[in-house]
Amino acid sequence: MDNKKHNFSPHPSPLIKFGQINVNGLCSPVRQQHLLNFFLHSSFGALSLNDTRLSPSGAKFLFKNEQHQHHFRSYWACSSSSRPHDGVGILLRNPLHKHVQSVDPWNGRLLKLDLFFHQTKISIISLYYPPSGSVHQNICKDLIAKLLSWLNHARSNNYHIILLGDFNVDEIAHSTYSHNHFRLLRLLSSRYFNDHQARSSSLSGPNPTFYHANGSSRLDYIWSSPGFPALGVFTQVVTCPFLLDRPFTDHRVLITTFDFSSCMAILAKSRLKQKKELRTIFTYSSISDKQWDDFTKQADDILKTYLDKQYPSRIDFSSLSTLSLDRLWHALKVAIFGSAVQSLPHQHVSNTHHHSYSPELTRLIAINKFLDRFLYRLTTHRSNKPSQISQMMAALPSHLANLASLLPDYSVH
Repeated sequence: MDNKKHNFSPHPSPLIKFGQINVNGLCSPVRQQHLLNFFLHSSFGALSLNDTRLSPSGAKFLFKNEQHQHHFRSYWACSSSSRPHDGVGILLRNPLHKHVQSVDPWNGRLLKLDLFFHQTKISIISLYYPPSGSVHQNICKDLIAKLLSWLNHARSNNYHIILLGDFNVDEIAHSTYSHNHFRLLRLLSSRYFNDHQARSSSLSGPNPTFYHANGSSRLDYIWSSPGFPALGVFTQVVTCPFLLDRPFTDHRVLITTFDFSSCMAILAKSRLKQKKELRTIFTYSSISDKQWDDFTKQADDILKTYLDKQYPSRIDFSSLSTLSLDRLWHALKVAIFGSAVQSLPHQHVSNTHHHSYSPELTRLIAINKFLDRFLYRLTTHRSNKPSQISQMMAALPSHLANLASLLPDYSVH
C-alpha cells in the first residue's frame, strides 16, 4: 500500500487509541512498511512495540522520511548487546507527540516518554518483560527495579502513567508458575493501577493476545495509574493484517481508547490572552423546568438529525453495530453541549485555573465525566454492545432530565 496516495490528517479527536503489540522483529523493510501502514490506517494515537530486535543504527533513521508527512514521531529503546529478542518502541501521533518533553530508554526493555500538558503531566511507558526462566532472572530483577524508580518518581512529582507492554505472564494460563513470576502484576495491582481488559462477554475472562500451537494466553497489557485524567472508554483486541498471506506476528493488538478531552481542554493563560479564547459555563442552579424540557428535546432532535444525515440508510437502531462507536459517542456529546449553549443560561469566562473552577463549571465537568462513565459501563460490562448503545440513545431525554437531581450529589475526583 502506498501511503503517498492517502492523506493522513492530524488526529483531530480527543478520543485517542493506545495500542500494544509484540511485532516479532522489525529489521526487514517490508515488515517496517507493513507496520507503518497498519499504524496509519488504524488511526492510532500511540502504539507500543515490543521485540523490535532493532540495533541503534537500524532504528536511528527508521520512519524519518514518513514522520513529517504523516504527523507522527517514533521513539526507540535498543539494546547494545547481542540478545536476539529485545527492543521496544513507541509511535506517537499528533497531537500527543507535540507534548513530549523527555525520552528515557533503558536496556532495550523499557522506554518512557514524559508529556507535559497545561497543569497535567503524563508518562507513557513501553515495557518488554522476559519470559519465565532462570536465564532471565537478573534481567527481570533489574527491570522491575528501574520501573519501580520511575513509578516512585511519578508519584512524587504528580505524573500520571500509561504503561503498555508484553508482560509474558497470564494469571490463568500460567497458574502453575511460581509466585515470583507474577511480581510485576502484583506491583501494579498494589499501587491500584487500572488493568484495561478486553472481554468478549461479561462471563468470560480477558481476551487472549498471544496464540500458539497448543492454545492461547493473555501476555499483552495496558495499565493506567489511579486517577488518570483521560478516561479509558473501551478496550478491544484486534488482529494485525497478514503480511504476504501469513500472520505478521503471533500476537494480536490490545487497544484501549482514552478520552483526552479534559487534558486538551485546559488552555494556558498565555494562549487565552493571545488568542482571546474563552470558556462557556452553564448556570445550572437557575435552570427552570421548562428550560430542562427544551434542552432534552433539542438534544434528542440534534442527535436524530446527525444520524439521519450521516447514515441516511439507517432504518432503526438494530443496524448500529455497523456504525463507528467513536463518532456516535461524540455525536451524543455534541448534541448535549450544543443544546446547552442554545437552551440553558450561560456566560463566557477566561479563567482556566483548575483550582478555582466555579460551581457551575465543576458541574459541567461532572456531566462530562458522568456521560463518559455511562458509556464505559455499557461498552465494557455488557456483551451486546449495539443493543446497549441503542437503549442509551433511546433513553437520552430521561437521562438528561435525571442529571438535574444527580449533580448536587456528584463529586469530581
